[in-house]
Amino acid sequence: MESFEIARELLREIMQLGSRADQLTAETGLMGDFAEFNSLTIVGLVTGIEEQTGCEIEDDEITEEIFHTVGSLSNFIESKLG
Repeated sequence: MESFEIARELLREIMQLGSRADQLTAETGLMGDFAEFNSLTIVGLVTGIEEQTGCEIEDDEITEEIFHTVGSLSNFIESKLG
């Protein structure tokens, strides 16, 4: 599965977006743009990325920039896949 699809599916599940997740693009903002996006969302995304990629994410890797857009989240996932 591509990193963008992983990001979209994690967001669909964690934020309970349902079919709204199909409209997400790389430019779609996350932090501050969705009422559903909060600290619990970040914890769920980090856990989901670790499960999907089989990697461990260290606390110092987690920055605000990762959660700026769907594209930045996807890029982070891509870096963990590579």
